[in-house]
Amino acid sequence: MLLKIFAGVILLVMTTVVAGMYGLTFYVWPTGFNDEKLNVTPELIQRLRSLQSEHKFGPDARTLYPGAANEAQRAAAQAAVDSAIQSLIVELPMRPQRSTVLRALKATLAGFDTSESEEREQILVYLTQVMQICGVESFSELFNVWRYGFPYGWFF
Repeated sequence: MLLKIFAGVILLVMTTVVAGMYGLTFYVWPTGFNDEKLNVTPELIQRLRSLQSEHKFGPDARTLYPGAANEAQRAAAQAAVDSAIQSLIVELPMRPQRSTVLRALKATLAGFDTSESEEREQILVYLTQVMQICGVESFSELFNVWRYGFPYGWFF
């Protein structure tokens, strides 16, 4: 009996590792746990619009980000972030919940296809700003699972 339990635990760990290595964990990662209502005000929506109107993925001295390699990559990355913000501007007043924000961010990350680590890190910078504006304090390991395949925050 103990051997079967041990084998089951080993199988679960191996499945989790393989799913993480291939990025499958991200697609099944839940966004609705510990959901909470957000206080969506006209000021919050205006702050989102202000962030949306900013020029993104250019050189950023604060984060030592050198900027996208070319204008096409910069424009595509900016469009991904701006699309998430627009989605939230529309959805948050109707459904002011943390899960709404995380679902929009997850959809953006799922569609963000680049191998450039600098752009991958920078999109997280912008999405973290979105979370802060919306009053969402925790990303529930979503960013770690997207970036690394595993919820490393659980171990530290």
